Order: sequence, then C-alpha cells, then structure tokens
Amino acid sequence: MLLGIDIGNTHIVLILFNKNGEILDKFRIPSKTLLTEDMIYTFLKVLLENRGINLSEIDDIVLSSVVPELDDIFNYFTKKYFNKKPYILTLENIPEKLLKIDNRAERKLGADRIATILAMQNRLKDREAIIIDFGTATTFELVSYNKYLGGAILPGINLSINALFQNTAKLPKITFEKPEVDLANTTVTQINTGIYYSNIGGIKELITHFKKFSPNAYVVATGGQGKIISKDLPGYIDEYIPNLLEEGLYKFYKDICKKYK
Repeated sequence: MLLGIDIGNTHIVLILFNKNGEILDKFRIPSKTLLTEDMIYTFLKVLLENRGINLSEIDDIVLSSVVPELDDIFNYFTKKYFNKKPYILTLENIPEKLLKIDNRAERKLGADRIATILAMQNRLKDREAIIIDFGTATTFELVSYNKYLGGAILPGINLSINALFQNTAKLPKITFEKPEVDLANTTVTQINTGIYYSNIGGIKELITHFKKFSPNAYVVATGGQGKIISKDLPGYIDEYIPNLLEEGLYKFYKDICKKYK
C-alpha cells in the first residue's frame, strides 16, 4: 500500500493507494493546524484502524508540497514511524525528457501543478490540454503531452471570499454556490452573484486566450470548486476530473520514482 501526502495551502490530504493506483481512502487536515510528527501518526493510526487497516501495510510514501514550512514535519514523521524517506515530487526529480519546460532551471512550478500535468499525460497522450485547478489559487496550465507551454495564476474562489470578508467592516462571509436568484437584492446574494459570475467570466476569458495558441486543446477542470463552475461552462470545459492531482502523484511514484530508483 502507498501513502500519498499532498500538502496544500488550505488542506493536507493523506491518500491511500492500492498496488494498482486506486484510491482506497482520503483524509483531510487543515494546513493551519499546529502539527507535530506524533500528532500526524496518531491521527493516521486512528483513521486507519477505524477502516480495518494496519499502518504496517504501508510500503512506500510519496509527497507533494506547496508549503515548505511543513515539509520538515512530514519528513520527521516518515522517518520516525516508517523508517523511510518519502519520494518528493519536485521538478528536479522529474527527468527532462518526461516534462519539457523552457528555462527549466528558473522555473518554480508547484508540485500540485506538476502532478496534474503528469496525470494528463496518461489521459491524452499526444493531444494538447488546458488544465484548470480550482484550489486556494486557481491555476491554468497549457500543455502538449510532455511539453509545458505556459499558464496563469489567479486568486482562488474561497480566497476571494475570505479577502472580501476580512477587509470589509460589514460584509459577511458567504458559502460559494450558484446564485438562486436572477437579480440579487440582498447583501449576501449580491456577494454570491459577484463572486460566482466574475469567476465564470474570468474562466471563459482565460480559456479563450489560451485557445489562441492551442485551438484544439482539451479543457479539464479539477479541484474543490471546479465541479460547481464546470456545470455552468458547457462548451468551454470538456470534463471535470476530481482526483487529477492524486492520479499525477501516483504516476510520479510508479512511472518515475520506481523506474529511476
């Protein structure tokens, strides 16, 4: 069994894969939690025992992270309780022939973005793709199989909501959802309308922009808010794939770490 650890800005996701790469279970921990390696072990042990799984069944560990200050804690965790070093997904750990990027030495492409690109290599082979990941930030990647062509980064949906709430005196925090009214006439519905349709419009514009370079690119969405947004973008987003990052993390382990070990 493989333990995947995805350290994001909002959540740390612990993923259990079987030998075929299928996800057996996933657990989320808020990234802002003050963690120690012992707390992580206890948390994971209890969750696995509740599902009838023993920690001794974990053979390897693979890790992706966009929060450097948490990396040491998880390195201590894997060393102390599994006596293993995790395979760490970074651009430096991927052979250039498998992911070609101009000015590779100067790039700081996040592990989460690399994972989604690797996952799409399995799915599309020689076809170009636009990958939209709705996370803490919303990211765009334009790729041609193993060639990274470019991308974009903008504030994520919940980040926009939190910024509005935290920097205004009277505006409430809302839950992101499709507006139920055609013309908003309360503060809450007006915020929801503004957030929702500004994102719809922005995503359309960015897809249109990237299709100037790759008119036939297949457009996929992933990430927490991607499911809601995708439903209102027929003709723009071709498919919503919920576990794209997890697929890429497993591909990194199986096709790169094990092959080039």
